[in-house]
Amino acid sequence: MSDPFVFDGPTVWSFSGGRTSAYMLWRALRSYKGLLPGNHVVVFANTGKERPETLRFVYECGARWGVDIVWLEFVSRSGPSAGRYERVSYNSSSRDGEPFERLIRAKSFTPNSVMRFCTEEMKVNTIKHFIQTEKGWTTWNNAVGLRHDEGHRVLKTLARNYEGKSPWTSKVPLANAKITRRDVEAFWAAQDFDLGLKPHEGNCDLCFLKGRGTLKGLIRQNPERAAWWATQEVTSKGSFSKEWTFSDLVREVAEQPDFFDTPPDDEQDAECGTWCGGDE
Repeated sequence: MSDPFVFDGPTVWSFSGGRTSAYMLWRALRSYKGLLPGNHVVVFANTGKERPETLRFVYECGARWGVDIVWLEFVSRSGPSAGRYERVSYNSSSRDGEPFERLIRAKSFTPNSVMRFCTEEMKVNTIKHFIQTEKGWTTWNNAVGLRHDEGHRVLKTLARNYEGKSPWTSKVPLANAKITRRDVEAFWAAQDFDLGLKPHEGNCDLCFLKGRGTLKGLIRQNPERAAWWATQEVTSKGSFSKEWTFSDLVREVAEQPDFFDTPPDDEQDAECGTWCGGDE
């Protein structure tokens, strides 16, 4: 039986910054006896709104496992590929939403649940421009951290391979290895470091795809988190949701007791998308 974590040809290991994709990377390193082939690259795309815990976790995975992780940030939607992204590091990475704000200004409106261009531009396209510019690859494998118990997302991801619109072919080694959330949890429970986030918290500090109650609970824990999001809505004259604004959530948190918005830990999977950080 072939190893689902071994691929022929150029391969991108898309590291979202969550536990599942980190486990995928660990399994890949084990399959390659601790050293990935020269035509493999591990990439993490930072939006500037990743939680501090996420940034630290990505750094620790690279340092502890001896693997080079390329950190990227979005710069521009136009111009040559080389100018559309920049390489950063743990120390120089944005922490105040700078890449995200650049994107909103370029688009002149905020993303929302229907038009999720934040993921497409800051992660998918940013990684693509890096690969085409610095690697010169025309086609490659793209390994993403989707588990066997995420069947609908696995099928949706693999279906895109047949559309032929992207230069990469998506691979789902965890799903092929029949890895489930329980396996990932068991692995991290045995390690001496961890992401340090609860499932509902996610890597993006206030991702607008989270439930309203979840967002209010997170704002209640740290009201300052909402300021950046509310500012983007005001300056762009838009909203991340058709049902509420972040200013609405801040006001509701101030007016209501916390038992109205405290979410159970499993209300929302911490990953808002295949590319979006936070796969629990």
